[in-house]
Amino acid sequence: MEKIFIIMLNLYFIINLQPSNQGIKITLQNEKVATLSKSHESYEHFTELIIHALKRKHPVGLAISKDNEILSIERADNDFVEKIISKDEETFIIQFQGHDGFFSLDRNHPSFDKIYTILERSRINSQRVWFIAQLPKLQILDVILIEEK
Repeated sequence: MEKIFIIMLNLYFIINLQPSNQGIKITLQNEKVATLSKSHESYEHFTELIIHALKRKHPVGLAISKDNEILSIERADNDFVEKIISKDEETFIIQFQGHDGFFSLDRNHPSFDKIYTILERSRINSQRVWFIAQLPKLQILDVILIEEK
């Protein structure tokens, strides 16, 4: 059986960035500061994602080490939840209105209750959510409800 490694990404809004000789210090909405090192193999690409997210005021998915070092960054997407279907005792299938394919949410996800509640609220109230999902199974890793202004 093939074992799939999942990087735990969480959605964050970036509120400030500060370049330095070592990389970029990023202040997140919870006032946590994380660092993207210039030595990271994806430094250029990640820097573009960070700048874009800050300018557009969109969240990004970040994997942050215990030392507050950014390990990975993923672009977030947004949509409305169309359907939530129980596939089996372990997995829910999520269908979004504007996306092809089916996404999954596993009950053993550490933030399952929070994520499921937000997805269900999106479905019931037709509210848009930001989300990140990991390939190859399109597993939902985190969601944020977009509050109307």
